Amino acid sequence: MNKPRVLINSPSSELNGRSNSREDINPASLRNRWHIIRLYLTAILLLGAMFTVYVWQSTKMVEIKLRIKAVEGDITNLENANADLRGEISKLQSLARIETVAKTDLGMVEATRLVYITMPEKWNKRP
Repeated sequence: MNKPRVLINSPSSELNGRSNSREDINPASLRNRWHIIRLYLTAILLLGAMFTVYVWQSTKMVEIKLRIKAVEGDITNLENANADLRGEISKLQSLARIETVAKTDLGMVEATRLVYITMPEKWNKRP
């Protein structure tokens, strides 16, 4: 009986110039490789942190702008209310309105004659 043959096509390390074993790697090149990897990771971390700070600042700026808009709206509303109240005050302080209220609501009448009373001199003296 014939025994089955197993053919494995494995590239020989001598033909392609590469070695597959870990022992062949130079420790200096391994350190250099880890140094480069650490450098890339540090750069990625710093860029990520800078991006995070930039996004945070941008959102804070938008939030502050929204607050400013809200406060400006409140100021405009208060200025309008203040102008309305000043108009109301001037309307209520008019002499014609005061005379009308005195005559109709309080029952006052205009004086028809004037009487002058002289005061004693001792009341005019100041202490």
